[in-house]
Amino acid sequence: MSTETPLQEALRAALSPDPMVRQRGALRLGTVADASVAGDLVALLVSEPDPFVRETLTWAVVRQAPATVPPLLAALAGEDESRAQVLHALSKIQDPQSVEHALPLVRDPHPLVAAKAWWVVGRTAVPGTAPVLLDLLGRQRDEEQRRALTRALAQMGEVAVPGLADALAAEDPEVRRHAAEVLVAVGDPAVGALEALLAAAQGEDRELAMLALEALGPLDAPEVDEVLLRLRDGGSRWLATVADWLIGDRAERRARQRDRAERR
Repeated sequence: MSTETPLQEALRAALSPDPMVRQRGALRLGTVADASVAGDLVALLVSEPDPFVRETLTWAVVRQAPATVPPLLAALAGEDESRAQVLHALSKIQDPQSVEHALPLVRDPHPLVAAKAWWVVGRTAVPGTAPVLLDLLGRQRDEEQRRALTRALAQMGEVAVPGLADALAAEDPEVRRHAAEVLVAVGDPAVGALEALLAAAQGEDRELAMLALEALGPLDAPEVDEVLLRLRDGGSRWLATVADWLIGDRAERRARQRDRAERR
């Protein structure tokens, strides 16, 4: 009869050469592990080659936070791509102290590490950190990287909106357009950039104007209605078409809201 405890059995299974056994061990660790093995859990996460087992170990590591935060932060001192999985775990834990460790990695040469560092900064949204991500707007040549930064900034919500509003007037058109893309993803908090979006929607940069209109469309502000009417009746056919569609969409949305309110 085995004298091992359930925790010891799970740790042994997590070291098996068979990924299926390691997966079962990782699942078990998520249930029976405690703070005393926080360092072991993080070491297993860093060394695990199988992506499915890594994700299960991430779940186990997150369940043991905050005990796992110090070894996770220590694991960021390396230089390989395993740091991406460490950052992935930290983004789920959202401990504010992890942000200062993630900030130096936002320009890491490993694209996945950099993207995960953006996600930690964006999800945790510590005040004062938005400018670090805003400074990266429009610099991604890879489309997936660009989307990753967009998602990270959108996670910050209204914290990032003032800087995004300023970026709509940047000299570099890629910075302007990327800022508008983020404001589309931000949703309702984009109302904080209302004046800048209204100006962009009426500017000469067509691509920027289209993105600005997309961000303005869901915002329930009378200034938006006024600009849409002006654009619909203006001299630009393509802007008039977009504005007309948005006017109709806004009217339908308000009608649905009234119907729901009346049924209550």
